Amino acid sequence: MLSQLEFCLEDRLCIWRVSGTATVKEICDGYAERFNHPEWTPVLESLTVINKLALGGFTPQAAGEIMQFIRDCDLKHKRAAKRSALVCSDELSRALLAYWEHRAKNELERSERAFATEAEARAWLVGAREADEKSACA
Repeated sequence: MLSQLEFCLEDRLCIWRVSGTATVKEICDGYAERFNHPEWTPVLESLTVINKLALGGFTPQAAGEIMQFIRDCDLKHKRAAKRSALVCSDELSRALLAYWEHRAKNELERSERAFATEAEARAWLVGAREADEKSACA
């Protein structure tokens, strides 16, 4: 699995680009890398860009294991972000991510959405955060 982290502090985003074949452990380890990065802060929203990631082993059990790991990491590191976006241009993989979105509402206690393009995902994350900030000031 190829894994690359980027940070866009202006938009308050942690961008994780993943591709290749991955095991549950590799996905979990890749997710956890952000917490050791000097630019990471608890308020960053997550933007995961999936490019040709083999999701053949993505079963309900695997999803549960990954979600539990993510939840534990987020709690341990006091992650406060309310939402996360997943980008995947492959329609079949995006269909699997619809299952992830549904489970994430309850298990991760945040809003997760899948998008076909990075621009759509960024617009949703930044727009939703700005709307939250405006309503908090009102």
